[in-house]
Amino acid sequence: MSEFGAFRKPSLPVLFVLCVAGIAWLPSAALAQDEVTVSSCPKEPRIPVPFRVDCTHISDPATKNICGPFIENQACKVSPAYRSITGIHLEDRCKMIEYTLYDPDKWPYKGTEAGGHGGGCKVELTSKSSLLFKSPIGPYDAHELLHVYQSDLGAIPYQHILFGSSMLEARRLAGDTENYQQGLARLKTETHDLEERFSQGKIPPEKRCVLAEVQLEETLYLENSKVVYLYYRKLVRGQKKDMADRLARFNRMFEAVADGKARKYLLDHGCAPF
Repeated sequence: MSEFGAFRKPSLPVLFVLCVAGIAWLPSAALAQDEVTVSSCPKEPRIPVPFRVDCTHISDPATKNICGPFIENQACKVSPAYRSITGIHLEDRCKMIEYTLYDPDKWPYKGTEAGGHGGGCKVELTSKSSLLFKSPIGPYDAHELLHVYQSDLGAIPYQHILFGSSMLEARRLAGDTENYQQGLARLKTETHDLEERFSQGKIPPEKRCVLAEVQLEETLYLENSKVVYLYYRKLVRGQKKDMADRLARFNRMFEAVADGKARKYLLDHGCAPF
């Protein structure tokens, strides 16, 4: 039996401890650890939006026992980081952020390379991309939760726009120095390699503007990490599906953040006037 054991009606002292910890063990689950809800954090008696994880699709008891620490990291470390970075308040549209985790062989999206899906107020992940992610602060998800936050941005030109800088900053704020440093080194290499591809004419014309935006986003962050906070605050939201409109909105944001120094770079690298 796991450390949490089978669900049985808790005594009043136990109920008090669980409430203080902000972790609710839902009696609707077959076992106590199958579903975990976090509604408060050590330094915050009540968080703006609760987080819940459904681990009924995880078979191994030892892996399932990580569900509690995982969802607590999401609620108490990763979400506050993205709230600070983006200025977006999930409680404005979500009553709860719901995670559903799966063993790889139970992943419902067969034939896809993706190990996760996120958006709106829900996230689905394999255990490899969630419970088994290694870090000094324990398991957490920085990728799919960013999709949840970015659901507020409207139509975007690229599925992972602003991801390089946003995820790095979130890891730093969450206290994962190890993965932050590794990611920072990787980002420096990637921006150097992409600039080389641009200079050698290896970027197809249809991809040049989008990749120029990615390059500018990450280069500006490497120069000054504070710009990632401005990206979200300067961006004008829009719902038009037209790609030219999406690119123009983001290009105007980069121009504002870079104090007028982005326009020439973007135009020189394939973007239309904006």
